[in-house]
Amino acid sequence: MNRLLQHDSLWIRFLSLLGLGAVIFLIIWILSFHLLPEGILRGRTATAVLAGEDPADSILSEFLRIVFLNMFMIIIVIAANRTLVIHGFPLGYLPPLFMAALYAITLGTNSFSIPLPNRMAPSVEVLFRSGPYEITSYILMAVSTYKLPTNRFKRLIPPDSEPITPTPRFSKNIDWLGFAFAIVLMISANMWEAYQIISLP
Repeated sequence: MNRLLQHDSLWIRFLSLLGLGAVIFLIIWILSFHLLPEGILRGRTATAVLAGEDPADSILSEFLRIVFLNMFMIIIVIAANRTLVIHGFPLGYLPPLFMAALYAITLGTNSFSIPLPNRMAPSVEVLFRSGPYEITSYILMAVSTYKLPTNRFKRLIPPDSEPITPTPRFSKNIDWLGFAFAIVLMISANMWEAYQIISLP
């Protein structure tokens, strides 16, 4: 798995991290659906607090709000990837995996700010929601900025790292095609989410 996640090919890195995220998502979704009480995370996550409980007045307003919230994830992924690589594993790989786990719990416990009529049991119906595609876009952003780290982890105790030389140039170490696909996918998912929130019962 390490070799796949560090592969020279963007698309092999992408499919590998996507597969890992899908496994994490599915396991946590099943466990949270069967073991956790409904609504356990409602209103308790940073995203839920920023988004609020009431939808916007129009699809456009809701879309812009969702895009604004997703911009934080773009910044987090890039900043993490720029900061550190741990045994070849860029720190920016972790936020999308964390979001996959968080979305799985939210879905399994129906902890959305605007809850579903019923909890969604693990099924392919999730592919009709925007969440999996937003997380996929985060994963694509992470693997597209894989070559950005400026520091290499050395040891945990005592904490130590060393600079990577020469320092990777920001603009030249982003796979711009993959990054562009990620942005398009994220915006499309955000539009679908806004439509679902405003237009669908």
